[in-house]
This record gives sequence, C-alpha cells and structure tokens, in this order.
Amino acid sequence: MQQFGVIGLSVMGKNLALNVRNSGFSVSGYSIDKPEVDAFAEYQDEKLLPTYSLAEFVNSLEKPRKILIQIAAGKPVDETLQKLLPLLDKGDIILDGGNSNFHDTNRRFHEMEAHGIHFIGMGVSGGEEGALNGPALMPGGDEAAYREVAPILEAIAAKTPQGRPCVSFIGPEGSGHYVKMVHNGIEYGIMQEFSEVYDLLRKVAGKSNAEMSKIFADWNQGLVQAYLSEITSEVLKQKDDLTADDVIDHILNVASYKGTGNWMLEDGVHLGAPISVIAEAVLARFMSKATTREGQEITWNGEVPNGLIDNLGKALQLGQAVAYAQGFQQLKMAADAYHWDLRYPAIAQDWEAGCIIRSSMLEDIENAFADGKQLDNLFQDAYFKGLMQKNLPALRAVIELATKAGIPTPTLSAALNYLESIFNPSLPANLIQGQRDYFGAHTYYRNDREGIFHTEWYEEK
Repeated sequence: MQQFGVIGLSVMGKNLALNVRNSGFSVSGYSIDKPEVDAFAEYQDEKLLPTYSLAEFVNSLEKPRKILIQIAAGKPVDETLQKLLPLLDKGDIILDGGNSNFHDTNRRFHEMEAHGIHFIGMGVSGGEEGALNGPALMPGGDEAAYREVAPILEAIAAKTPQGRPCVSFIGPEGSGHYVKMVHNGIEYGIMQEFSEVYDLLRKVAGKSNAEMSKIFADWNQGLVQAYLSEITSEVLKQKDDLTADDVIDHILNVASYKGTGNWMLEDGVHLGAPISVIAEAVLARFMSKATTREGQEITWNGEVPNGLIDNLGKALQLGQAVAYAQGFQQLKMAADAYHWDLRYPAIAQDWEAGCIIRSSMLEDIENAFADGKQLDNLFQDAYFKGLMQKNLPALRAVIELATKAGIPTPTLSAALNYLESIFNPSLPANLIQGQRDYFGAHTYYRNDREGIFHTEWYEEK
C-alpha cells in the first residue's frame, strides 16, 4: 500500500509526487487525463504507482489515506471531492494544494468535516522547480490531521539555511490558503517595486542591461538578498533566441495576473487593511493592459545625482520591507476578524526558502515576532524602525527624482506615503469627518472628550 496519493499529474502535481518519492515515501498518482498518467508511469518503480481510475487510486493507499489534490482551483476541486467521498473512510485526509480562494476552503473544510473527512487547504509556492526540489508549504485546517501528514510535508519542503523545513501548521479552516493569498499579494508588490527601480536605472541612470544585471546581482549579496534580486539579474542578461539583442528588450510590457493578488486586495478592503503597496501593484498590472501607449518615450536630460544607485538599493530594500509589513498587517487583521490563531514567526520561516518572496529579511521578520511578541505593525519592531529611519531619506530622494523625470513609481510612492502615515498623529481625516457630518449628519468623535457628537452646521451670511 502506498503512503501518499496525488490527484492531478500536470507539472506541479507530477513534480510534487516525484518529490514525495525522492524523499523516501511511496506515492500513487491519478489524473482524469490519461496521457498525464502515461507520462507519470515512465517514472514507475517500487515507490511510485500510476493508477488509471479513481477507485484503483483510492484502494492503493494505506489508511488513513493521505490524498493531495493538485488541480485547477474552483469547480474542479468540488467535483473531485464529490467523486472521492463515496470511496473514502472516516478519518481519511485530503489536502488541496491549488490556489483556492480561502472562502471556498472554509466551506470545504466544514463540508468534509460533516462526512468525517479531514480537510487541509495548503498553499504551495515555488513553481515547477520548487515542487520537485522543495516548495514552501502553508497548510491550514485540521491540526490533528496535519500531524499525520507532517512527516511527509516536512520531508518534501524547502529548507532554510539552518536546515528547518519551510512548512508548519498555519491555523484553522482556510487560513493556509489565506496565507498563500497574502504571499502572492506581497509578491505582486515587491515585483512591481523591482520594475520601478529597473525603470529608473535605465531611464535616469542610463545603465545598460548588463550593468543593471550586475547591480541587482550585487544587491543580492547585500542590501536586497532575495530570490527576486537573483532572477532579475538573470532576466536582464539573457540573450534573445530570435535576435542579437537581450530578450528583455523584446518582451511586451504587459503584466499578466491570475487573481490571488486581486483576492488579497478584495479582502483587504473588507477588513480595512491599508495595503497600499499591494493595491498599487495590482492596479499597475491593470494599467499595463489599459494604457494606450500613445505618449512619447521618457528621456532624462538632467544630471544623474551622486549616490543614485545606492539610494535606489536602499529604496528597494525599504519598499520590500513595507510590502512585507502590509502583508503581515493584513494577516493580523484577518486573524482577529476570522478568529484564527496565526503563528507569525512560523509563517515568516515558511517563506525563508522555496517560495518566490524568499529573502534574508524574512529572518528579521521571524525575529520581530519571536517569543510571542504582538505587533500591529512590523515597523514597531526595533530592527524595522531603524531600517525605516536609515532608508527614508533615500526613498524620498528617489521619489523626488522620479517625479522630476516623469517616471511613475506607484508602489515606491505608496511605500513612502504608508511610512509617512502609519505612525502620523495628525493625519487630516478630521476634515473628512467634518464634511461627512455636514452633508450627512454622520457624527464624529472628539479628541478632547468621550462620546459621539454632531454639529448643526451653518453657513455665515
């Protein structure tokens, strides 16, 4: 009998199954697409079993069965669950490793619970390579069931530089998929910040692709030690197969999206979370599709300020920190609203290797939340407060220069505005509330006494 089963054998499912096999566990695979099973069968050995029917698949697994569904999110998951239910026994465990909406995972968790089936919604990050060699895993749902599958998940997960597996129990219901959603939103934010720095490097600093590749590689050894620094350097120096140019210069400047960043923004609005960097990053992808491209190319005829490269590195480092901070702020607000006990140090550790937003800064975030420390905002921590104070002048200088040059910096500007606002004791919202009370009698609070107030406004004649 096999120890683990995977339904869905396209790239991610197949590679996760191979990872399970390579980690010393036996695995069965099934797909409704027969060619996928045939391709999977090419790897068959004593620990890897292809199956051609759902019944054969289920019957090949030891009890309690441990089944990972790795298929397209949405209706296909519900249909697969309904087909599985008659074949399962109480106590079996199902994991959904797709990019499911956390609302769907909440519903499925309770539906499966009513049938005596344990359900785990698990975020998976790292792409095709991560699936095979070590992804970041974010499982949430039934904690007792998690303990049953933990040995396998810990074996296949990416490992931090200290050798710790990038997987831990996230929390109840759909919290695992929620954390993956936030991961993806942070990913949107940081990727857009990288693109804005790239834009300033080429248009203001006048750097070639090769020079920019070297700059990002250097930052990856210091200021911004991150997977996205590494691959940005690689993307910028890649030669084109079809021309004599660099491929970056022939990639159409339209950014696609699959929806998880939008979901984070939607729930952020629901919660009232000030995730301005993520919001601007989502809107920037919309803008890339909506712009008419009728304007003229931007050219910078001014001087290149001394220290611009250093300022850009510091601005990117601080912008990245703001994207993380906004993500963890939304997680805190979601935990309060949905009554989830989220373990923030463990979440940071889960992202330290294997995933797209992995960076050395995540260890600083893990330390910020260590020993049960409760932070409403990451910049309340001493390290991040110091980083803000040290790098704010550079971020301000970069935004000022970008404004003079006419280069849009939606996420870097949002990061600056967030930092100028989040601890500000005198934001001008009192005027807004006064206006609301004037035209709609919406009332207001006072800063000098308790209670709710309304003014009978009048215009002097």
